[in-house]
Amino acid sequence: MALALQQARMLQAAQQAREEPDAAANDDIDLKEIFRAIAKHKWMIAGITLLCLGAAAVYTLRSTPLYRSTTLLQIDRSAQKVVGFNTEIELDQGTASDQLQLRTQIELLKSRSLALRVIEEMGLYQAGEAETPAPPPAPAEPEAASVVPEFLATLGRNFGQLFEPAVQDSERVGRNGTVNAFSDSVNIEPLRSSRLVEVQVTNKDSELAARIANQIAQTFIAMNLERKLESSAYARKFLEEQIQQTKAKLEESERVINQYAKRNEILDLGDQTSATTQNYVDFSTALAKAEQDRIKAEAQYEEVRSRPESAPRVLDNLAIQAYKEQRAKLEAEYARNLTVFKPNFPAMQQAKSQIDELQRRIDAEVETILASIKGQYESAKKQEALLRARVGASREAVQTVQDRSVDLNLLKRELDTNRQVYDSLLQRLREVSVTGGLNTNNISVVDPAEPSLLPVRPRPVINLSVGLMLGLLVGVLAAILREQMDDSVKHEDEVERLFALPMLGWIPVTRRPRGVSVESMGLLAHLEPRSSFSEAYRSMRTTLQFSTADGAPRHLLITSCGKDEGKTTTALALAVNFAQLGEQVLLIDADMRLASVHKALGLPNDRGLSTLLAGEAAAKDLILKTVVPNLGVLLAGPTPTDPVELLMGPGLRKLLDEAQALGFSQVIIDGPPLLGIADAVVLGNQVQHIVFTVKAASTKKKRIKDALRRLRNAGLAPMGVVLTHARTEHTNNESFESYYGYGQATGRTAPAPLGAVPAARTAP
Repeated sequence: MALALQQARMLQAAQQAREEPDAAANDDIDLKEIFRAIAKHKWMIAGITLLCLGAAAVYTLRSTPLYRSTTLLQIDRSAQKVVGFNTEIELDQGTASDQLQLRTQIELLKSRSLALRVIEEMGLYQAGEAETPAPPPAPAEPEAASVVPEFLATLGRNFGQLFEPAVQDSERVGRNGTVNAFSDSVNIEPLRSSRLVEVQVTNKDSELAARIANQIAQTFIAMNLERKLESSAYARKFLEEQIQQTKAKLEESERVINQYAKRNEILDLGDQTSATTQNYVDFSTALAKAEQDRIKAEAQYEEVRSRPESAPRVLDNLAIQAYKEQRAKLEAEYARNLTVFKPNFPAMQQAKSQIDELQRRIDAEVETILASIKGQYESAKKQEALLRARVGASREAVQTVQDRSVDLNLLKRELDTNRQVYDSLLQRLREVSVTGGLNTNNISVVDPAEPSLLPVRPRPVINLSVGLMLGLLVGVLAAILREQMDDSVKHEDEVERLFALPMLGWIPVTRRPRGVSVESMGLLAHLEPRSSFSEAYRSMRTTLQFSTADGAPRHLLITSCGKDEGKTTTALALAVNFAQLGEQVLLIDADMRLASVHKALGLPNDRGLSTLLAGEAAAKDLILKTVVPNLGVLLAGPTPTDPVELLMGPGLRKLLDEAQALGFSQVIIDGPPLLGIADAVVLGNQVQHIVFTVKAASTKKKRIKDALRRLRNAGLAPMGVVLTHARTEHTNNESFESYYGYGQATGRTAPAPLGAVPAARTAP
C-alpha cells in the first residue's frame, strides 16, 4: 500500500514537472497587481504627491512675476511696386518658396545684430567698472611638476577653459551677457496659415517689455529698408562697372571682325548666299541631271544591244516595221510554195533571196539605231564626267571659303554675345536707377505692444497641476518598484498562479492578546473560538475535510521554508479545530532541532519523539494530555545527535500505526522546515499529505520554489498552501463584516486540483 501511494505521488510530481514550463511562462502584465500595489502603498503615494505639490507651491511663490507684451507684424512677400520690371519674375513660386522667405524674415528677427542695435538705442546695457581680468596662472615649478603628473595638469587647464571666456575683455563679456539675456527674453512666434508674426517680450517690468517689443519692430523695419538701399546702391555701382567693361569688349570685337574680313577678302553679304556656294549648288544640280541622262542612255543602249528585235526603239521604227511586214508576206508565200516546189526551184530561190535581203535591211536599220543610241550614251557620259570635275572644283572652293569663314563666325558670335550683355546691363541699370529711390517696405506693424496687466509667469494652476501629476506618477512608480523589489508572496492569487498549488487557508494577522506568548498563538482557536483567527482555521479545517473522497487526511505534515512562518501555530490550531469536532487528535512535534510545541502548551520537553525513535520509551508513555479536550501531544524531546537518522528508521511508521491503535483518528505533525535540512523530506516520504505554510509579505518566492523543488525531487507534492499573517490587501475578498467579523478568505469548500510546481526563480 505504501509503495502504491509513493508511486502515485511520483506520478503526480512528474505531471507537475510537465506543466511547470506553462506556469512559468505566464509573465504577462497584470493590471490587478498594479492596482493592488497602488492600494497597498496609498499612503506613501499620498505623501510623495503632497511633497511634490508643496515643492511646486514653493517654486511658484519664489518665482519673480514676469510680464509679456506682444507686437504683431505683417511680413508680405515683397514691397509694393510702383514701377514693375520683369513681371515674369513676380509669378507665384509656390508655397515652399513663400515659407522659405517668411522663415528668413523670422530668423532675421532673432538675429544678434538686431538685438545689439535695440540694446544700444534703448540704452539697456550699462557698462560698469570693469574688473581687471585675473592673470593666467604661472607655470608650475619643477618641484610641483614632479608631484603632480603633467597630464593631470593639462586636464585641469583644459577643464578650466571650458568655463572661461577666450577673450579677457570685461566690457565685451558683459555686453555678450546682456545680448544673451535679451535674446532669451524675446520670442518670435509665427501665426499658422498667415503672414503674421508675433514679437513677444517677457520682462519683470510690464512697461519696459512693451517698449522693447515696439522698438524691435521699428528697428527691424528700419534695418530692412537700409539693407534694400544698400543693395540698390551696390547693384548700381556694380552695373556701371560691368557696362564700362562690356562696352570696351564690344568695341574691340567690332574692330577685330572688320580687320579679319579685310585681310581674308571676305565679303559679308548678310544672310545672302555667297557666289562660290551658289556655283557649287548649280553644278551639283546639273551633275545630278547629267547622271540621270547618262543612266537612261546607257539603259537604252544595253537594251538594244542585248535584244535588238524587241527593243522599244526598234519596235517603234517605221522602216523596220515595213520591212518586217514585207518579210512576213514573202515568208508566208514561200511556205505555201514550198508544198509545191522544191527549195532549189528558181522561183523558190528568188523568194529566198528577197527574204534575206529584207533581213539585211532590218539588221542595217537596227545597227543604225544602236549607233545612234551609243552616240547619245557616249555624249551623256562625257557631259557627266565634265560636270563631275566642275563639281569637285566647286567643292574645293566652298571648303576653302568655309575654312576662312570659321574664325569669322567665331568673331561674329563673340560680337553678338558682347552686344547682348551690353544691352542687358543697360536695361538693368535703368531699372535699378528707378527702383532705388522707392522707400517702400514689405514689413508693417499691425498691433503695437501695450503694457501687460497680469503676469504670465509663474502660472500657479499649471505649476500645481504639474506638481500633482508628477507626485502621483512618482508615487505610483515608487509603489510599483517597491512591489517589484519585494520578492515575497503578497497575495493569495500568487500562490495558485506561481506555484500551481491550491489555497487551503487564509489566516489573518492577529494581535497577540495580553498574557499569550508568541508560541501559544495557536491556542487562540481554543481560547477565543469566535475570533477571526479561529474562524479562519475552521474554514481551513472544512477545506481539508473535503480535500479527499474519505474526508480529511488522517495524517498531516505541516512544514514551511524556514522558521517563524506559522507552521507550529498552524499545526496547533488545526489540531485544536479537529479536536473540537470530538475526534481524538494527536499533535506530534517532529522538529527535534528547534522544538516549540512544548513552549506553546507550557509542558516540559525532557522526553518526546527523539526518546521514542531511540527506543528508550513507548508511545503510550510519552503522549501527554493537553488543556484542549480530545487533544494529545507528543513533544519533540531532547535534541538528538542526528535527527535524520532517527526519522529514517521504522520508528515513525510504527508510531503512526500505534497512534491509530491508541484511538487517535487524526495525527498532525509539526515538521521541521524544508530548506537547509533533510528532516522534512524524510518525514514527507512517510506521511502522505503535506501542508505548506507561507508567511504573507515575508516568505520569498525563490525560497518557496526551492522548497517545492526539493519536495518534487523527492517525489513529493504538497496538498496546498496556508497563507499566514495575511492582511486585507493580501486577498480579493474584503467582506470582513460577517457574523464572526471574518469572511472566508478563499471562498472554496475544496482545494483545487494539484498542479505543477513552477521552477525556482532567483530572488532579488
